[in-house]
Amino acid sequence: MRSRIFACLFLMSTASTGWASPWIGTTEPQLHYDLQTLVDYGVLDVASMTFPVPWKGIGNQLQQADMQQLSPAAQVSLRRLRYYLAVQNEQQWRTTMNFYAATDKSRMQDFDSNQEVSARLNVTSDIISGRWSAHISVNHDSGGANNVDQSYLAYQFGDWNIRLGAMDQWWGPAMSSSLILSNNARPIPSIALSRSTATASEHPWLAWLGPWYFTAQMGRLESERDVANPRLWSTRFTFTPIKRLEIGASWAAMWGGEGQGNSFSDFWDVVTFRAICADGSAQCDEALDTKKGNHLAGFDIKYTFDVFSRPLSLYAQRIGEDAVDFYRPTDNANLIGASTYLWGGKLYIEHSDTNIACASASSTVTNCYYEHGTYTSGYRYQGRAIGSTFDSDATALTLGYNKHFSNGDVMQLTARHLKLNEDGQRPSPVLTDDVSERTYQLGGFYQSQWGDWMLRIGGHIEQRDFTYQQDDTDYLLYTHIRYLLNDR
Repeated sequence: MRSRIFACLFLMSTASTGWASPWIGTTEPQLHYDLQTLVDYGVLDVASMTFPVPWKGIGNQLQQADMQQLSPAAQVSLRRLRYYLAVQNEQQWRTTMNFYAATDKSRMQDFDSNQEVSARLNVTSDIISGRWSAHISVNHDSGGANNVDQSYLAYQFGDWNIRLGAMDQWWGPAMSSSLILSNNARPIPSIALSRSTATASEHPWLAWLGPWYFTAQMGRLESERDVANPRLWSTRFTFTPIKRLEIGASWAAMWGGEGQGNSFSDFWDVVTFRAICADGSAQCDEALDTKKGNHLAGFDIKYTFDVFSRPLSLYAQRIGEDAVDFYRPTDNANLIGASTYLWGGKLYIEHSDTNIACASASSTVTNCYYEHGTYTSGYRYQGRAIGSTFDSDATALTLGYNKHFSNGDVMQLTARHLKLNEDGQRPSPVLTDDVSERTYQLGGFYQSQWGDWMLRIGGHIEQRDFTYQQDDTDYLLYTHIRYLLNDR
């Protein structure tokens, strides 16, 4: 049914009056790197730690920027964003075809890296008519699977936007992973209400927030899980009280589903943190109380300052499960990182840790992060973590470099050290050959464009040290080709 709805929208695109995406980077995630570069250099004053970021309010800042006063890296980013904004304002509609092929499925991925399938043929069309906009994406994957991931229909009213569909999102400041929402899993079909700009509000009561962004979403997970068809409520707020300091807060709650309460009153119990007995009893000691639903919540922060005329950003994310009261999550996973600009590109280092002991303050037993007693399939969608690309019981250290060239080419390199499920208990889905693993990974890609064609070639090599199996070296190579079918 959903495929037929989007097919009808696709046919309607030829009658549209123009095309555009309300958000930056939905079809070209590298544009988000350009946006972050200009924010880091202080050229743009916008909340940028939630992907995708709305275009609205950014165009004027792009036009007012003085190209001659910028570093080479910032100049490249400014030209690219100005170009894409001009293209969106001029074209009537746009359809592209994408082909992706890899030697294997990817276990893990960065903000913009190889996909989780081994092959995909995709056709997309972007359209806009008045306050309505749509992105129609039809995918045919290896094995014969079909889906409409990345499709959406959106309506803008004032400073707000309502969206129906399934699109990649990324909540947090890091490039290698997000502890609460990343593109690791397939996008979840949702209805969302979001602010249609991430710049400062003109309202005097809100001006002190600086640039800010808010989104609230209700999604539905798949039926092939221990509790079929649960709902996922998620919301995020970010603001920039002083320039180059951004603070974000995120909250996700899984509720409802087969055999669980699915009424509005049940949802109200979830969002008001109603206490229930962990063992299902009607009454119990307060020590056995838990909150209704499966909650994750936390915050992230990023501050940028100049060192030798180069931006240096320090950032962190802390996301916890459960709570000792209404507002203090416990069982916290952490991510920290730093980035700067060298040789015309962005250099970053990040460390994340989901190897969390949840039973008590003195416990060393892990195997609990992203897990839940009722929703035993965990905080996952289609078998992959909705948050960290490394899933639970994992520590990861990533060194990365991303460079945009003046001719439009893009290069990315990453080196990574992973410790996966060191205790060997209850292996996470990213483990495919043993109960625990230590991995050293080197990867990257190069992307170039010629006229209507875009070609990306990438891959990685992994040295995998196992507990019981013989150590192994794995390779993955992939290519992504995009062709612009029409441009008018």
